[in-house]
Amino acid sequence: MAQKNKHCKHLAIRSKMKTQIFKPNKTFLPPNFEKKTFMKVKSFGVVLLIGAVLISGCGKKEVTSTGSEILNPKDSLDLPSRGFFMGILPTPAQNQTFDNSYSQAAQYSEFVPIWGKPTSFYNLASDLSGSWGQTFVEQLTRKNGMFPIINMSFISSEVTLVTPPGMENATLSDHTWKATYKQAALDVVRAAHPRYLSLGNEVNKWYEKYGEEGPNGFKNYVYLYEEIYDEIKKLSPETKVFCTFAREIVSENREANLEVLRYFNPDKMDLLVFTSYPYALGKTDPSMIPDDYYAKAANYMPGKPFGFSEIAWPSLNSLGGEQAQANFITQAVGRLTRDQGINLHLFGWPWLHDLNENDNTGLIKFDGTEKLAYATWKKLSGK
Repeated sequence: MAQKNKHCKHLAIRSKMKTQIFKPNKTFLPPNFEKKTFMKVKSFGVVLLIGAVLISGCGKKEVTSTGSEILNPKDSLDLPSRGFFMGILPTPAQNQTFDNSYSQAAQYSEFVPIWGKPTSFYNLASDLSGSWGQTFVEQLTRKNGMFPIINMSFISSEVTLVTPPGMENATLSDHTWKATYKQAALDVVRAAHPRYLSLGNEVNKWYEKYGEEGPNGFKNYVYLYEEIYDEIKKLSPETKVFCTFAREIVSENREANLEVLRYFNPDKMDLLVFTSYPYALGKTDPSMIPDDYYAKAANYMPGKPFGFSEIAWPSLNSLGGEQAQANFITQAVGRLTRDQGINLHLFGWPWLHDLNENDNTGLIKFDGTEKLAYATWKKLSGK
């Protein structure tokens, strides 16, 4: 059963196997985040962070012979010899600064997920192009040699439509709302020049709640997604565009319905990306996960670059402790993906440090003590 931390708007505290597992809702700030650093702290917060890789002469604007604007991503990427990119949210340890947590993350990671301050989709471009974006995207992320994966989403934590002021009663089929969402996506591309952009997070949760037809039917999103995809490709042809799916419905302790993937044109999905917390299915050890667990998802779009924006196993004793967490990393990039012929491209862990003394998802404890999983992470990076 899912529980929500009533002191924090955006952190879902999920109770699994009679233990509490922490997973972010993307709009959270860490507990030691000071007011002067652009945001307000809420207890048990998680920071929205950003990242980027080497900045060469990219990110420039071009104009075609017809006068149309063409943008180039700022992030010039070389695929590591391991064959995929690793990423993480650089949540600080207790009393650690953001400068240090980003530098620490950059030693063994290439990307960071970006959600804004956190920010609703209709204000995201403004934050990315302002002082917040200059500090967190350009200085802390890109100058540390990481690249950002920019995320925007239309779904609230209650699986309702996120709407700008004045559109509170809009549905997913509302023409004005759809035009606003499309414009927001184009503005985000202009503001951040990203190499990777997700146009919706865990979108199959919407499908499972509302179905395919009707004012809030999922087909409305599919049509809108493909329309936005085409417009972004005109503006920034090299930006990788996708939306993110949930492999599990964590709050209900079950696998998600993957049939939703059939609604999408594979030619307009540059990557097939998931969030995954398989312990939510009642698995108490990573070895209990079936070999084809992710292959069943990848088979909907064979050969498509595959990724995890978030994948995790906590270090709880009831789930095998630190050793099981470390084993999960090895198995997730081994028998569960590469051994299944999956074209693994992105491997993102939720966050670097535990969010507090009661959290168990980070690779490092809140007090800065490294877990076994962090040694595995470093070895996997090859650095």
